[in-house]
Amino acid sequence: MQPLINELLSLGFAVQLAHVPKETSWEDVDEHGFVRLVTSEGKELARKGGFQHNRMLRSGGAWDPKAVSDLCSLVKSSASAAA
Repeated sequence: MQPLINELLSLGFAVQLAHVPKETSWEDVDEHGFVRLVTSEGKELARKGGFQHNRMLRSGGAWDPKAVSDLCSLVKSSASAAA
């Protein structure tokens, strides 16, 4: 998660992490490890299934620089549209 947090902070976003206590199956590569980025009012800006899942970390997940960049681009465009 740190690469995503760092990138969001560098873009001027504030970041607050919230844990979802729901247990998920290791086999579920969408719900298990998903990230959901929302405004302070709770409006969803972006969601990426499996972003923190071990199977996806380096290929479309939290340790993949392109995936982090793509997710941040989506957040930026969604935040601009919401403003």
